[in-house]
Amino acid sequence: MSREEQDPWGEEESLGIPEFLFDPAGVARRRWLPVVICFVIGVMATVGVTYAWKPTYVALSTVLITSQQIPREFVKSTVQEDTLSNINAMIGKILSTQNLSNLIDARDLFQAQRETTPRIALVNEMRSNIEAYPLPSHSKRASSIVFAISYESEKPAEAADIANALAALFVESSISRRNRQAQRTTAFLRQELRRDEDELREQGRLISEFRREHRGNLPGELETNLRKLDLLTSRRESITDQVAEKQNRLLEIASTGAAVPSESRVLLEELQRQLARELAAHTDEHPNVIALRERIVRLNEVVASGGLGGENSQMNIVLASERREIARLQGTLAKIDEDVAIVNERIDATPGIAEQLTALEQKEGVLRDDYLSSLRKVEEAELAESLESAHQGGQVSVLDEASRPSSPVRPRWMIALIGFAASIALALGIAVLLELIDPVVATARHLENLSEGPILGTLPHIG
Repeated sequence: MSREEQDPWGEEESLGIPEFLFDPAGVARRRWLPVVICFVIGVMATVGVTYAWKPTYVALSTVLITSQQIPREFVKSTVQEDTLSNINAMIGKILSTQNLSNLIDARDLFQAQRETTPRIALVNEMRSNIEAYPLPSHSKRASSIVFAISYESEKPAEAADIANALAALFVESSISRRNRQAQRTTAFLRQELRRDEDELREQGRLISEFRREHRGNLPGELETNLRKLDLLTSRRESITDQVAEKQNRLLEIASTGAAVPSESRVLLEELQRQLARELAAHTDEHPNVIALRERIVRLNEVVASGGLGGENSQMNIVLASERREIARLQGTLAKIDEDVAIVNERIDATPGIAEQLTALEQKEGVLRDDYLSSLRKVEEAELAESLESAHQGGQVSVLDEASRPSSPVRPRWMIALIGFAASIALALGIAVLLELIDPVVATARHLENLSEGPILGTLPHIG
């Protein structure tokens, strides 16, 4: 392969720069016609674009987002703070198809396109003209956020109007979101309060039924049952002693055959002593007291009459009376034994019933604590809801309303300047491209690089 084939442009391997770049005047002489044509075309295109260019205006409004006004030590808010994620969610809602469509109708936007363009295309075009972004804060612990909302339009008044409308929607959306969230929280906590209240009421009903079913066996009645058992035991011992005395008396009467009057008096005295003991333990209306008084009255009549037809007859009457009294006392003993058995049964059942009642009452205590906790939460939620209704929670307000922009974003002179610079760049690019496509020997050094031998001499340019 020849040297010309290896390096046809005469580029120095060390530099890698084409030789024609060292001769810009020669390039201008050789390529002036296509350069001028490209430049003229670029200028004409620039004039056309500049004339057809419709300048757009951007209006900017700022929104201030602050934290809760009243300290949280006094009122705990149930609304999540307006963090950047929540703000982005609100912006997404503001830029929804429904909101933007309503705004198009309310502000009578896109009048020329409304009849021929689908509504979703108009909404997307409007959405592309909207920007929302947080402004940088100077404090790392700032309790507020400043958010910017801008709108770009061909009409400056329209740009300011839409930017302010979007800021108003932002404020309205924030208020609506906070109130709705506070109301939902309160409704949920009220539902939980009703559930806890129903459970507590049902547990109270179960405890009341349990107390009714086990009345007499409850732990609070244990002491009463013990005292009743002591009284029954004492009475049983007393009646047992009386029965034993009566039985002994019958044996004495039957074995000695003593005179009835003297025995009647002894029996009368015994009955009077027994009546005194009964009166010490019972009232006058007690059955034992009444029966003893009737016996004493009958025995007094027998003693006063001196007999009812002979000694044996009186003895038989006394014996029969004593036997009836013994039978009555034994019946009383049987009834006392039954009562003692019932009381003992109640005392034995009391520990188990106490455990069941304690479990029911412990569950009631837990449910009561849950109910009181839910009640406090509902009260705090209602207070937080009132706080939001009074706009004392976290607030979103318009900091600066958008004003009518005085100058477009990209004026015509800027478009003309960019087009003129692009025309120059296009012309220069065409010249370089032609030099690369159709290379020429520009300098003696270039020729020396292309040839294998040395150059013996040069001739000046003859005009």
